[in-house]
Amino acid sequence: MESPGVKPPKASTSLQEFRNSFETVRKVTYMVGIDPFTMESDLNVRFFGSTMFMALIYVLCFYTGWELRDAEGYRILEMAMILVLNAQGTNKMWIGFVHKPRYCQLFQSSEQIYESFDGDARNRPILRNLVAKMNLLLKWIVIVYASSGVLIMVLVALYAIVAREKFLALTVMVPFVDHTSLTGYLIVYLTHMAMAAFCANGYLASDTAFIVTVVPIIAYANSLQNEIRNFNLLLQAPERDEALIAEKLLRICQLHQMIDEFEQEAIAHFKGGCLVQVALQAGTLLLTIFLAYICGYVQALSIFMALIFQLTQYCALGTIVTAKNDQMIHDIYEIGWHRLDKPQQQMVAFMLHRAQNAKELSVGGVAPLNLVTYVQIMKTTYSFLAMLITLFG
Repeated sequence: MESPGVKPPKASTSLQEFRNSFETVRKVTYMVGIDPFTMESDLNVRFFGSTMFMALIYVLCFYTGWELRDAEGYRILEMAMILVLNAQGTNKMWIGFVHKPRYCQLFQSSEQIYESFDGDARNRPILRNLVAKMNLLLKWIVIVYASSGVLIMVLVALYAIVAREKFLALTVMVPFVDHTSLTGYLIVYLTHMAMAAFCANGYLASDTAFIVTVVPIIAYANSLQNEIRNFNLLLQAPERDEALIAEKLLRICQLHQMIDEFEQEAIAHFKGGCLVQVALQAGTLLLTIFLAYICGYVQALSIFMALIFQLTQYCALGTIVTAKNDQMIHDIYEIGWHRLDKPQQQMVAFMLHRAQNAKELSVGGVAPLNLVTYVQIMKTTYSFLAMLITLFG
């Protein structure tokens, strides 16, 4: 893997295009201080700096809570929102650091599967199409996350200039700094800008790593489908090449085994992290709705948009992976097994059994990570909003 400071080579093959698609992940994880593409230690200045800044946010939040102990309750909730967002970031940082070897293994396994499919030129249009869509998704994520942070800071700056009021972007105070003075306000504002930039980059590092791990499964399932279609054409040929048929069937079995093992490793890797993340996201969504509707805390709307986008992408990708698993079951079932010898039929039966027992991405094993869970969360969010409108509308 190239270092973030080195421009990736121009893509000349499908495999090179796939490797270049990791560049966005490599850049944002580099800023955090974690390189999930190597097994080397991440005990560097950037990692310690990120860890210390995250700890500083906790300190500032607790200090703010102490300073606001006699203020109205909603001010504490404004601070709590930042605290929960930082807790999500801590969870992502912890997973990235502790489970870095598993991340690295997943990326290497994914590249190996991609290279195996890329060996057949008939699969390359499928693979290239996936890489193009994945790159587009990564760009949209960068835009959404960056715009959420920028929107808060820009609106606050404009309000402060127009209203000539020292309005805080976030309910987070800095010790020994009087934010009512011009100098103090600038220090606090710059601190909030740094927090927003750090948060956006940290979330990008985790979520883009999730995407480049999970999204390729779509291409692998589609490529396997293409392999099976070509294999069925061999079986229907007027003059059968038994040696070639045996070779292609073995290749299909090996490819499916590689996909299955990769999926199981990815599911185990994201299981705990998704539980903490989805739980905190659901709670934060309710908190942002309350602060925006009841307290008029407009900054919560920007955070609400980013959380909805993040939750949607996770649940949508989980649903797609489940759908692709179902597709592979159907495709394996469509193999012309009745045209095969008994040992070859047993290979197909074993492959079908393995496909039918494939697991799916989950929220810590408590609920599936799919659109069903997403709808349940949205229903809870809507019910909470309806209750607020009824009580305070």
